[in-house]
Amino acid sequence: MGLQEKEPVVAIFHQDTFPNEISYTPFDDLKLLKGEGQTLVNERSQTAAKSSDQSSLIGKQIKTVAVIGAGPAGLPTAKWLKEEGLSVTIFERNLAAGGTWIYDSTPPLNPKYPSEIPTEGAQPSLPPIDQTLPYTQVKDLDDDTRRFLLEHAPPNPCYKSLGNNVATPLLKYKDLDWPENTPWYTGHQAICQYLQNYASAFGLNEVTEFNTSVERVTEIPGDGGWHVLTKTTQKEIVNGRDVVNVTWNEKNFDAVVVATGHYHVPYIPDFYGLSEWQARWPQSVSHSKSYRVPEPFKGQNVLVIGNGTSALDIMRDIASYTNDLYQAVRDSQHHFDEKYLQLRKELSSWVPAKVQGRKGIKKFTAKDSLNNSIIEFDDGQTLTGIDHIIICTGYMFNFHFLDHLHRDKATHRKFGQDVPTDDHVLVKGGDQVYNLHKDIFYIPNPTLSFVGIPFHIATFSFFEYQAFAVARAYSKRAALPDTVTMRQEWNSRLQKKGGGREFHALGAELEQEYIQNILSWLNRDSTIYGGSIIKGHDSWWFDVKSNALAELKKKMKTNAPE
Repeated sequence: MGLQEKEPVVAIFHQDTFPNEISYTPFDDLKLLKGEGQTLVNERSQTAAKSSDQSSLIGKQIKTVAVIGAGPAGLPTAKWLKEEGLSVTIFERNLAAGGTWIYDSTPPLNPKYPSEIPTEGAQPSLPPIDQTLPYTQVKDLDDDTRRFLLEHAPPNPCYKSLGNNVATPLLKYKDLDWPENTPWYTGHQAICQYLQNYASAFGLNEVTEFNTSVERVTEIPGDGGWHVLTKTTQKEIVNGRDVVNVTWNEKNFDAVVVATGHYHVPYIPDFYGLSEWQARWPQSVSHSKSYRVPEPFKGQNVLVIGNGTSALDIMRDIASYTNDLYQAVRDSQHHFDEKYLQLRKELSSWVPAKVQGRKGIKKFTAKDSLNNSIIEFDDGQTLTGIDHIIICTGYMFNFHFLDHLHRDKATHRKFGQDVPTDDHVLVKGGDQVYNLHKDIFYIPNPTLSFVGIPFHIATFSFFEYQAFAVARAYSKRAALPDTVTMRQEWNSRLQKKGGGREFHALGAELEQEYIQNILSWLNRDSTIYGGSIIKGHDSWWFDVKSNALAELKKKMKTNAPE
């Protein structure tokens, strides 16, 4: 099982006046990493630590906010920032809102085998050095450009049969009901439509730059906000030729919210011999992110590696098509809460009867043919004759536009010693995001924030409470603690929960504790700084939650594979 076992069950910009031309040199943009830039960040933290006044952390009036992503986390964030009177522009690399729930029959490009270093999984696409921005390249729509477009906006891990396993009433945003008679468990089409209805209802499409990816976000010294480098693609016909215009631009914002989800960079463990196997027979290995439909597996012997939701879904999807179907599961080291552990046990009981279980992978041995090649498991058993391997080992955290706040082998090679220290780093091994107050605010500079980091939650509705926190803090209707207090709280949580992916795992009890903590803070400060009281979940929400697993069980049994 991988670093981010939670699979898809649920997946901003208004500019100031800018000069028409901006000279851009990519490495000039990384002064933050040099001595003077790092000193500036440390000085800000030290200054903030001297006062509990929120102005010591957010030292200027925030007017413009860039929210990266128009999915389940980005949409409510943009909506509530607008409600607080801030200028917001949504930045979305796809052609519509919906995030993870946008289905594309085209699979993404294959990742590297193995893929264990976060920064290697996705890297920024920058304009040529010393070009004046905006800068546009015109590319013929050939195979190389099609590959470029897949790198620009990789298709989401949404397969044709994907549906929610968190009941739709639990996913409801406060200001938009689901269409009447929407079932508790439905397909990706209905969920994506709900998100797009939300975007339309609150004017979010009008403030969105679609087909635009964020490629670099860097801090402007002196509380100056953030430089945001973007890349936009647009197809058109010129003189009878299909071309793609690729335009890089740069804009400044007072604050940036990252709402990009979990499902960008696949995690593929370094199983002994896997890279050689995949290099010899590349069509025989895929990650679950590439899975779309079951028909290609008709008559094949298939091994599924992993025990998360996607592994279960894919096995149920392909069971009636495959010949032999196997599942490899290693012993789990994760410490789930009791209710989530109960859920996982329940889910494991829904594995199709034809699936033959195996222990974790020990090694792959590529022989003279795919049919003769050997897979050995931890208990000494072996398999031959496998036609396809589907790796369901999850995802790594990666923010390629903030790669200078990553610290791994790749960034050491790229930046040398100019990598972030422990109190500034965001990503190390890809299994955790560091230095975030309440999994939201970047402690060294809270004008950078994140919505959508936690998991084992009712995603949509949970993200909305995080959105409230961002909107109230940035409109100065809620005061953030000083840096020392935020750091102490983060360290206390680390000691209590431990590091790694479990740091962000909540589950039923901790989800409600988190929400109540957010509401207590925001509603207390609303009496000081102004603002309406925010309500928690109503009683019907808890009624649905108490019955949701039983209803999901009914659905799974009704749709059980033959």
